[in-house]
Amino acid sequence: MRNLQLLEQCKSRLSFQDLSQSKAFTAVDPDSGDVYAAWFTDDTVKVALRDQHSDFANDFVELCRLPAFERNDGGNVIIDFLYLPDAQAACLCLNTGDIALISKERFNAGGEALEIVGTVDSGILSMSWSPDQEVVVVITGASTVLEMTRDFDTITEFPLDTNEEGEGVSHSVGWGKKETQFHGSEGKAAAQRKADINTYTTSPDDDQQPRISWRGDGSFYVVSSVDSSKDSRVLRVYNREGVLQNTSEPVDKLEHVLNWRPSGNLIASTQRLPHRHDIVFFERNGLRHGEFTLRETSEHKVIELQWNADSSILAVWLQVRRNDTIKKTVQLWTMNNYHWYMKQHMDLGSNIVAFNWDVENPYVAHILAEDAFYHRFVFIHDIATSTSTSKDNAGYVAVIDGASALMTPFLYQNVPPPMSSMVVTADENIQEIAYSNFSTGTQIAVLGVSRKVVFYELPENARGATVTLGTVQLSITDGSLPRQIKWINQTTIAYLQYSDYDHQDYLFVDEINMKGDILKESKLAVGGRGLRLYSNALSGSLLVERNDGDILEAIFDADTIELQPLLSLPSAAPWIGAITIQPESSDVKTIIAALTDRGKLYVDAQLVSSECTSFFLRHNFLVYTTTNHVVRFLPLDAPFSDTQEVEKIASAYDETTRRVERGARIVVAIQDAPKLVLQMPRGNLETVCPRAFVLSNIRDAIKKVDYRSAFLACRTNRIDLNILYDEDPQLFNDNVDTLLSQVHEVDHINLFLSNLRNEDVTVTMYPKVGTGPEASAALPTTSILENKVNTICEKVRTVLIQRDQKKYIQAILSTYVRSTPSDLESALRLLAELKATDIGHAEEALSYTIFLCDADRLFDVALGMYDFSLVLMVAQQSQKDPREYLPFLQELQSLEKFYQRFKIDDHLKRYKKAVHNLSKAGNSHFEQVVNYTKLHTLYTYALSLYPNASNERKTLLLAYAEYLQGRTSYDEAAIAYTMAGSLQDALDAYSLGLSWREAFSVAKELQYSDSAIADLGYGLIESLKEKRRFQEAAQIALDYSKDVEDAVDSLIKGNLWNESIRISRTYNRTDLVETHIKPGIAETYSQHRDDIKEMQEQFEKQTSRLRELRQKKPDPFMNMPDDPTLENVDMFSDTTSMYSQFTRNTVTTARFSQASSSTARSGRSSKTKRREERKKARGKKGTIYEEEYIVGSLKRLYERASGMQAEIGGMIKTLMVFGHVDDAKVIQKQFSSVLTQLHSGIDDIFVPLQLQYPPNDEGIVPPPTVIEKPTIATVEWTLEILLE
Repeated sequence: MRNLQLLEQCKSRLSFQDLSQSKAFTAVDPDSGDVYAAWFTDDTVKVALRDQHSDFANDFVELCRLPAFERNDGGNVIIDFLYLPDAQAACLCLNTGDIALISKERFNAGGEALEIVGTVDSGILSMSWSPDQEVVVVITGASTVLEMTRDFDTITEFPLDTNEEGEGVSHSVGWGKKETQFHGSEGKAAAQRKADINTYTTSPDDDQQPRISWRGDGSFYVVSSVDSSKDSRVLRVYNREGVLQNTSEPVDKLEHVLNWRPSGNLIASTQRLPHRHDIVFFERNGLRHGEFTLRETSEHKVIELQWNADSSILAVWLQVRRNDTIKKTVQLWTMNNYHWYMKQHMDLGSNIVAFNWDVENPYVAHILAEDAFYHRFVFIHDIATSTSTSKDNAGYVAVIDGASALMTPFLYQNVPPPMSSMVVTADENIQEIAYSNFSTGTQIAVLGVSRKVVFYELPENARGATVTLGTVQLSITDGSLPRQIKWINQTTIAYLQYSDYDHQDYLFVDEINMKGDILKESKLAVGGRGLRLYSNALSGSLLVERNDGDILEAIFDADTIELQPLLSLPSAAPWIGAITIQPESSDVKTIIAALTDRGKLYVDAQLVSSECTSFFLRHNFLVYTTTNHVVRFLPLDAPFSDTQEVEKIASAYDETTRRVERGARIVVAIQDAPKLVLQMPRGNLETVCPRAFVLSNIRDAIKKVDYRSAFLACRTNRIDLNILYDEDPQLFNDNVDTLLSQVHEVDHINLFLSNLRNEDVTVTMYPKVGTGPEASAALPTTSILENKVNTICEKVRTVLIQRDQKKYIQAILSTYVRSTPSDLESALRLLAELKATDIGHAEEALSYTIFLCDADRLFDVALGMYDFSLVLMVAQQSQKDPREYLPFLQELQSLEKFYQRFKIDDHLKRYKKAVHNLSKAGNSHFEQVVNYTKLHTLYTYALSLYPNASNERKTLLLAYAEYLQGRTSYDEAAIAYTMAGSLQDALDAYSLGLSWREAFSVAKELQYSDSAIADLGYGLIESLKEKRRFQEAAQIALDYSKDVEDAVDSLIKGNLWNESIRISRTYNRTDLVETHIKPGIAETYSQHRDDIKEMQEQFEKQTSRLRELRQKKPDPFMNMPDDPTLENVDMFSDTTSMYSQFTRNTVTTARFSQASSSTARSGRSSKTKRREERKKARGKKGTIYEEEYIVGSLKRLYERASGMQAEIGGMIKTLMVFGHVDDAKVIQKQFSSVLTQLHSGIDDIFVPLQLQYPPNDEGIVPPPTVIEKPTIATVEWTLEILLE
């Protein structure tokens, strides 16, 4: 779908004397850009140079002359002319046999530029250098092939003609004989017909000269020559060593032209047949491989064929005779989808005497014309489509093919090339096509090879006749081609044209009429070389880009036109586009997108992508493809500064990115329809509906309250229908009636309701992209999301009931079913009402309801309504087996009302309703009520069914108390016992729960004796000691058991020294100080000293080991997790190469490769993982888990020391009271030392773990574990009197 667009032209005078008709040559220095030209005139070969770095870069300077003469055989005087970068000279080969090097350096130094480096005495018929310029092949006048090195040392020489067919000759074994092939309309006779190759001859246009052409990689070359023994032309393929590989199959009237495609798959030549002239192709093995026919109808012959550097364009250099006038022109052909298109026909007015493609830039051509001018043309591939952003734009794309413009409106149809929807046929070959700015893409201007512009009106949908609106002939400047024509308005066209007078481009703006007259022509200097001319269809502005990256805007003011600077790009961009947008609450803004030949995409000089391959400006999106085979969609109101390409995994719901086939390019994006047309490398087209376009259209439709269009777009493109609400909830709530008026089909309403869920899809699935008002809209609150489905269902149901309940009964039922939770009872109640009036309609609606939800569930709901007729209807419509439900229903119907309902509710597991109905069934069922309550733990609900003073309630309370006591909820059980009047049970429950205050209160209420209370107290004291509630145990011993000794013993066990001393002396039991308190303090002192010493040793040992670990880290793979695949490792031989726990050097490449990750993941069982967790908890020395184990152990040490401060402080005070000053001083000093060490080591110990864990099952190395630093509480435990 791409055309060949003329991007640049420059022109320089070679000589003030016209060149002869003989073939001339150009050669280009790829490093400096210097252009050498060689031509023959007046028995002299002249060589001139255009030096890019001189003060006269646009002029040629003659370097040398060499006498020469024309041969009698009509061959060219100049055989070959090529620049050799290694020699820094141009190599000239003449038919006389001379080979010369022309050096610019020698010329600039004042010496002779020409140096003859060798001569072939018999003359030279053809010569060709290998692509790497290491080997040169020459065909001598003695009909021999001479192969030499670049220093012209002979490699081999052999005769041109030979009877051998080569080493790679194919031998038929009978497969695929011609006689067995299908011959179409010619029938079986064609299979029997034998071609007489002895009658094959040469073409009358053949110059009888041999040709040589190399394959692009330099490993083979082909020689075309007229075989003297056959009088026909033959192709022979040789390898680099000069060994014959293959000979071509016989071809009648094969001509002299020859060129091997650089990519290597085809050898191009021509064949003159009586009724046509073909470009024919051969494979390396010499077999034919397709052809295409030239379209020239006049007498003509082909001078040369040339492939460009990337093999994408084939140049056909023709000589045509018209009206006794000879014209030499060049046609440029490209191939796509197995069809050859003629994209350009280069007619400079003067005959072309030299044509060469640039050796490095595949789209640059160098031409010499007979009028002694050198031309440099730069082409690009571009797509001809309208830039109009109107919603009525038909999306026409024009493909140039000679005199035909193949037109396809992609809004209506996608026609695969080389076919098209319609063909516009011109009177001459077409150069360019432009679309008018003032139409919807249905008016085009066609520029022909004679500089004539024809204007056409196309039918909107390619159905109908094309109307010719008019023609105009542009002013002709010899050799300078008008290019990039734009149709600005009904009477104005613009184009660029080069002027060799001041060597710059001019912008021509012509006011015309459709009668062929140019009313006024304005000519504006661009100020350099013009690169692109672009017209914005929306604003009508005209932009000119220079080759330095500056973009100028043409300002039309009354009768004057002025070019003003608009933007400066970092580098020249062959592809540009502009669009005018006006965001809400913003001024009109023009966005300019530009793509360089290096794949850099700029938007207003801001780099957006460095890997772009094509782009298109839609009215609201910038769309571009990348070398990563994705197409991106950027809203025009997005911050382009934040959209540079990054390595990321796109979300499944990312509307800005879509994967495409490798090498896909954008053809056109339809402005109003959500269609993007892509062309694949092989030429086929694909139309996709990108989510970005679809969502944009849906959002626009919702804004316009066009819910039908939005709904149909969602339905067609599988977009979640929740967007109809989530895009604008308030708008939806205000227009529910409008929605149901537009989307009135019951099936469509049901589809919408069935897709509802309590989720905001504009956040989870389709987040808005950009910075416009849409992106900053407030999101719904959580409460709205929770009630979203119910709110919508209620509003829709209300409207449908008001309209026609009978018509919309299915949709109304859907609102009940889709509610959260489903309101099936209301649905069945509605069906019951409908059944009373129209049983047939009710059964149909019930069938639909069964389709929406589970039939068994609906059966249970109907059963729970206690309506047996409705239950039977549901059962019948759901096609349940009567044997499954009839006996059950019959059994239920035989029961009393409330007991029947109890059975139903119990069956439906509605236990609260069941016990409620059972309680109403009479006192005879009370025992069942108690048992049922116990079975389903319904105590609180069952208690609410009976009055407070009733015996039934007391029975339930006792059962409830037993249940609570079994759950160890002793306090609640005691309360229940109390409410039931069972105080002894309440006392037992309080005692079990250690609620001693309540227990003694109940004991007093039961009038327990003092001895019984004392016994109760002793029992509670022992239980409290077990729970380390020593203070409370001591209080019971004093208040109820009257046992001072037991009280003091409890306080000593709780380290409550001061209180124990106070109690002993208060109750005159000072003997307990000697017998209990002093021995206790001594024992505690000894224990704490041992604990402090142990803590200090642990701290020093573990911190030392931790420093050692962190200085010399163990190999993370030394003790790797067990690999269950190695359980049978003994079965492998000693030489078996596989991963194990011991292959430490290969672990990163073998175990954790992407290929084996799934195997490792499947092999690790939960048992293996638990084993690893146990290893981690043990922290075995030398493993990667040791560091974490040590740090965790030290953290527990810190917590223990922090908790000991108060205990040690109390013990020190007691020691001082008893006069043990030295002991108090020692333990205070020791513990203070330990705390100081702990404080100083916090920052060094508790840092992120530094030992690396091995990768997990997915091959990901986990991040370092962060350990929270412990805090040592601030407690005043020391005595100042003991400080030194």
